[in-house]
Amino acid sequence: MHADANVTAEGEIKALELKLPELIVHGDWDEYAKHLASDYLHTRDNGHVEDKDEALASLRDVKRKVIVMEMEPADLAIRIYGDTAVANAEFTIRVRDSGQVKSRLTRLTGVFVKRDGQWCQVAEQETPIGK
Repeated sequence: MHADANVTAEGEIKALELKLPELIVHGDWDEYAKHLASDYLHTRDNGHVEDKDEALASLRDVKRKVIVMEMEPADLAIRIYGDTAVANAEFTIRVRDSGQVKSRLTRLTGVFVKRDGQWCQVAEQETPIGK
């Protein structure tokens, strides 16, 4: 099976993959939540799996020690399979971790489905990239 040649869908996913990190950086959790499927699963870089409610609660937690300040994507690859899309990118992420600014490289893979004419993310996997 090969990915579909669908320039329109690829553009829509690319725009969403650029928008979601901005929503995280700006802390716009209500808008971010609109782009996640009700059965969304997030696999953190430590292997812990969160459902949508857990992921949003973690992001909304005002006492969290790690605050995302910037997410810069590179090597964004998108494959479309009908109403399903898989996006993979490397992100340079700057965070404030317990008061210290740190940078890290992470590979993110996201799975999206088109429901009622809109793309939403159903799964995401983080993998840290060693230095």
